[in-house]
Amino acid sequence: MATPIPPADGENAQVLANGESGSSAAVRLRTALERSRHPMLIADDQRRWVTGNAAACDLLQIPREEIPWRTMDDFTPPSERKRLEEQWGAFLVSGGAEGWYQLYIPDRGPVPVEFSATANVLPERHLSVFIPRDEPSAEQANGATWAPVAVEGSGRLPLTEREREVMTLVASGLQGGDIAERLFLSPETVKSHVHNALGKLGAHTRAHAVAIALVTGQITWEI
Repeated sequence: MATPIPPADGENAQVLANGESGSSAAVRLRTALERSRHPMLIADDQRRWVTGNAAACDLLQIPREEIPWRTMDDFTPPSERKRLEEQWGAFLVSGGAEGWYQLYIPDRGPVPVEFSATANVLPERHLSVFIPRDEPSAEQANGATWAPVAVEGSGRLPLTEREREVMTLVASGLQGGDIAERLFLSPETVKSHVHNALGKLGAHTRAHAVAIALVTGQITWEI
């Protein structure tokens, strides 16, 4: 069953900042939510979740029909919610965010994830991508968290065909070894392609690279 993406007011007539119509962007997001095994959620300006994919439901341990009744705050420790509110406001202004997040899931506790958010993928709709980590990264160990980042689309470089293939498989949820086997490449070559793609997209985490590649149309789900 297709994942519903409720339209914002006037979506059909609105053209987004990148010149793309709201309807074509909605189709792209719906495809991503259906095809990716990474948790993805779409929120409104108040951090209320509008919809998400099956992987997000598994991560948060909630049924899909419950998503519209929950917020990002619900899975943030109470001590961090004030900072979340401030960071979210800055994110809406800057247009993007990336880094590392400690989701707090009842009956499970803190769950470390790579986190990225992209503002206004549809009018007043914001995409969040989470990539769970089995072990905390070096950045997390040093106390790093997510932060708003400026969106500088003009400074991004287009990916090569091979980089698009690799990033599509990263977005799908495959690990490096699986990607190498799928594309008949060495694991080292896959790492190099991912590194180059992050640089061209201006991202520091895989989650942010996936989000940027999705909203800029550089994911080719046909492979």
